[in-house]
This record gives sequence, structure tokens and C-alpha cells, in this order.
Amino acid sequence: MKVAPEYPRGAASRGIEGYVLLEFTVTSFGSVRDPTVVEASPPGVFDRAATAASLKFRYKPRVLNGQPVDVRGVRNLILFELENG
Repeated sequence: MKVAPEYPRGAASRGIEGYVLLEFTVTSFGSVRDPTVVEASPPGVFDRAATAASLKFRYKPRVLNGQPVDVRGVRNLILFELENG
């Protein structure tokens, strides 16, 4: 389950769009741990919103030999696009 990030008000009011590429660990419980920004455009504008949203993501844990395990290096691209209209 992925949660949409909250669009930063300042960016929305100025018509700024962009993206954030995050890397994190999916724990054996399916939650996200240690999200870090790998790339962002524009830098620093959407980082906090993307990171906060990622901490609410839930995944089906990977199972290895019948046991759920942590998976490191999971990447997720979060787009910040304004609706036209």
C-alpha cells in the first residue's frame, strides 16, 4: 500500500513540479525503514514530503526459507505533478 505525499503548499502556489527518488529498507514486517533521497528535482523542495509518505507505505514482506526477511535497497520514484484545470 502506498500513500500519496502531501504536496508542499509553497511549491503548489508557485506551480513547481518535480520528483524524488528514494531508497529504503522494507522490513520483515512490511514497513519502510531508513528512507534516503537518492535524487530529487528540484533539490530539497519535495524531499520531506516524499520521505514522510514513504514511512506510511506497507509492503508484503519477502519470504526466504519460510521466514520474512528485510530487503535493502528498494527504490521508489515519487512524482509531484499539479493537476491542470
